[in-house]
Amino acid sequence: MTDLSALLSTLNKSIPAEFAPPPAASGPQAISPLSIFGTNGAPAVPASDPQTHYNKLTLLPLLLKTLSCAMVEWPLFRSAINYPNPQTTDKPSLTIRPTADISIALSTPSGLYTPTLADVTGRSAFAIQGELKRLANLGRQIPCALGPRELPKRGGTLTVSNIGGLGAGTDAFPVLIQGGGVAIVALGRAEWEQVYSDATGPGRRRLMLPVSWSADHRIVEGAELVAFVESWRSWVENPTRLIGSGR
Repeated sequence: MTDLSALLSTLNKSIPAEFAPPPAASGPQAISPLSIFGTNGAPAVPASDPQTHYNKLTLLPLLLKTLSCAMVEWPLFRSAINYPNPQTTDKPSLTIRPTADISIALSTPSGLYTPTLADVTGRSAFAIQGELKRLANLGRQIPCALGPRELPKRGGTLTVSNIGGLGAGTDAFPVLIQGGGVAIVALGRAEWEQVYSDATGPGRRRLMLPVSWSADHRIVEGAELVAFVESWRSWVENPTRLIGSGR
């Protein structure tokens, strides 16, 4: 996670206006493009939901973005089972979706929900952070304000549970329920560790993230899951690949 974490300081200085909180009324003001180009030359900032505003980008949107890139490389993890009518003799079928749809395990006062982020590959890390903020705000309301838009019947093909954001846990045994997609991953707490390349080589201080997986073995075999995680790891450890990605 070392190189991915290093991006945060730069990205947090460039939060787009549609996600950044409104500037304070007092103090120095940032230069507006309108003061240079006028109202016709500068693109208008799109209106945004106030619930999507935030002060700081976190690692979770970057992890979701890189996970979606691995899902593009491995279409199996964009698949969903279609269950036939019980009154027929048809067998279940498998559909590969064109987009990476990821569900997020969200603990709320009303219980555990798994709202879905559709087409994560097509979203920027800033947009993903804004949507996570909006989902958290809706989930905190009593009663829960998550609706069909956030909880579509189709759901995601992967589920992510961020246990590291709740405590000091590193490993878990995530349970994949029917309708939860083909796999679920629990993200532990990222910690700095001294990593040694061999028994005698010098150590390097690296940010490490433990992850725990469960998968539907009717669709995903163990070897396929390992290869998919390795693909995801390659995106996480080499985040400059995102610059050359198509979306």
